[in-house]
Amino acid sequence: MSKLILETLSPIHIGSGEKYSSSEFFYNSNRIFRLDINKIYSILDQKDKDIFLDYLENPNFRLGDFLKGKDISISELKLYSLKYNGSALYEITEHIKTSFNGYVPGSSLKGAIRTAIFIAFMGDNEVKKIGEIFKIKDFKKRNDKVKYFIDKFLSSGGKNSSYSDLMRFVQISDFIPVKDLCVYNIQSLEAEGNKWKWYKRNGRVVQTYLETIMAGERLEGDINFTYNKQMHKSLGLKYKSDIIDIIEIKRLIHSFSNAIINHEIAFSERYEIDFLLEFYKKLKNINTEDSPVIKLGQGSGYLATTIGLELKKNPDVFEEVRKSLRGRSYSFEFPKTRRIVMEEKKPLGWCSII
Repeated sequence: MSKLILETLSPIHIGSGEKYSSSEFFYNSNRIFRLDINKIYSILDQKDKDIFLDYLENPNFRLGDFLKGKDISISELKLYSLKYNGSALYEITEHIKTSFNGYVPGSSLKGAIRTAIFIAFMGDNEVKKIGEIFKIKDFKKRNDKVKYFIDKFLSSGGKNSSYSDLMRFVQISDFIPVKDLCVYNIQSLEAEGNKWKWYKRNGRVVQTYLETIMAGERLEGDINFTYNKQMHKSLGLKYKSDIIDIIEIKRLIHSFSNAIINHEIAFSERYEIDFLLEFYKKLKNINTEDSPVIKLGQGSGYLATTIGLELKKNPDVFEEVRKSLRGRSYSFEFPKTRRIVMEEKKPLGWCSII
């Protein structure tokens, strides 16, 4: 078993799948307090209960306005609080938590490692097969097919491919809880022609607010390899088992992330996005084989982007795929948008593995 540390280089958001509105939180002194709505209701008198229920049906209802002037102890109602230094907001997307503390699931890192290994060992046959899959116009079906193909590639294949999956022998713990999360304003920049702009819908810049683990956090976890020579041989994994090594995995992640960083540097130069160019040049300098960087959580976009870069190395396959998706959004080639943490002018999700 080896100890790992994830050091966050930009804010990370790994969603719980839930959102909550201003009817559940209020803002005070650069902090957002999320309260227990059921507890609030239980301490109100009947008249205020009826008013409260009516207010909750209004999408623009703000809990802070309702609580003004009421003799209510916030400490007894608080679920948790978050850092925030911005203007009024109505909805927040929740980060995954345990006991109201944020963490990075081991499965997030494991998924990134899986893709890094696949990219490293893609040959011409894999490129051609992936090229066929990428002709599927339905985005979800395409991604599901690609993930299935990768799973099969990292196993002995056949009916028992899930049982013999190489990554079954890699266990990664969750990375320890972070007590103090921060809410950031996230906007998307998009490339158009030879310029860039902030993405708008119906004439308004689209903004989302995410709970995140802040840059500068250090989260501890473990990685364990259950390598067994006889078992791997019986499962048909004998010649793939050399990958099950922390030094080799770090080397593959370094190479994997380096391709993405170079792509982002070229993108930033092409569209003259100075703050993004500065970030990725610094990131390139700290990406080493001993301590590689990797992107996790929302905004990672790794699977489509990295495989798209590999497809482009085979012009014939790439051209076939491009033609099949003409007139549609093919984010696998050069994603036109980047999700940016506005307060820090950084892309989401980058961390280093120590």
